[in-house]
Amino acid sequence: MERLSKLAISRALFAAVFLAFLWAQPLRAQQDGTYTVVPGDTLGAIAARFGVTIDALVAANGIEDPDRIRVGQVLLIPGTDGVMPAAAPSAAEIPTAVVRAQAGDDIATLAARYGEEPTLVAELNAATPTRRLFPGQPVRVPSRSVPPPPSLGLGAILSIDAPDSIVQGRTGRLYVMTSRPVALFGRWNDQTLHFHALDEQGLLQFAFIPVNALLEPGTYSLEVGYITRQGVELKRTFPVNVVAGPYDYQEIVVAQEKADVLTPEVVSAERERVVEVWSHHTSTLLWRERFRRPISADYPTTSPFGTRRTYSVADIGNFHAGQDFGAPEGALIFAPAPGIVVLAEPLAVRGNAVILDHGGGVFTGYWHMSEIKVAPGMTVETGDVLGLVGNTGLSTGPHLHWELRIDGIAVDPMQFLDEPPFEIQE
Repeated sequence: MERLSKLAISRALFAAVFLAFLWAQPLRAQQDGTYTVVPGDTLGAIAARFGVTIDALVAANGIEDPDRIRVGQVLLIPGTDGVMPAAAPSAAEIPTAVVRAQAGDDIATLAARYGEEPTLVAELNAATPTRRLFPGQPVRVPSRSVPPPPSLGLGAILSIDAPDSIVQGRTGRLYVMTSRPVALFGRWNDQTLHFHALDEQGLLQFAFIPVNALLEPGTYSLEVGYITRQGVELKRTFPVNVVAGPYDYQEIVVAQEKADVLTPEVVSAERERVVEVWSHHTSTLLWRERFRRPISADYPTTSPFGTRRTYSVADIGNFHAGQDFGAPEGALIFAPAPGIVVLAEPLAVRGNAVILDHGGGVFTGYWHMSEIKVAPGMTVETGDVLGLVGNTGLSTGPHLHWELRIDGIAVDPMQFLDEPPFEIQE
């Protein structure tokens, strides 16, 4: 399956123009005919700037490996007799491409894999060479170290970056680069994907791929494409593996006085109420950063997302659709990201409940509150108080149940604490 860097094509073209401009710059006098290597230099670029061959530089300096020069190394420039190039480009001027970190990577090991100086890659990413990276994390490196991708042969679509695999209950991300703005479509497991532009021109778009926590492990088809101006559908299909999640089993025993009011009719009506709320899709994303924890870190997880469950009462569901945090009654509950309050009311199963719309089909829910502090229609910012922890509804003790849904599908909210909503932030 083709895996393409989302911005490599446009950056490769930019790199060619940049280097052509750089090589055409006038040379300035240098008294001793030497040149000191700076971050971003390659032997080929230095040779081109001085109008000499790589072989001549290698011979003059006794270089064993032309691909390995170090920052601060002083090179003799044969035949120049006192000339030096214009200033080498700063890190901000170096054309870059985005690559993915592997398990165990830090900036230094990733830089070495691409033949680049760790200090340069660190500067390109506003990090330090020892910064640890999570698998799949996007990292900028000089585009010269990334081979250009082959053509997709898919009209205006230049590149598609889709995940090879997604764990049950997790959220994948799909990126598509186009040569002009087009209305992309995506289909995954009979579900329509919604694309969002990441740049002003609308050439780089991404979509969430939410995976149901109960979806059977196996290989599923991901379809991406668009309709041409002539009405022709161009598309490409990718296999994506769904991997079993590390979920436990749990039996929930509910007090009889609470169980008596949870008739099938009540449970069904409440389900219809919340589904109607989170089925709406607004195209504008209201947040661009990692989520913040909705409750103090003093309060630990008592039941994680995805736990397979059975209840001693009505058919409430067969897995835990959120993350539970054990906390005393009255503890503050915070908005993890900007959003709009679309529900704030008491419910039979969920107790005093709040739902936020974060845009892009992403909603978060907060159940079992003792007190609600917001009202429908209010706009909240990260850290605003939504309510207080309680024990209302179908609850066995004071806690916060935090839920996250994308296009109605419950996914692990903790993933959004660890990762930004999208991985390329221009």
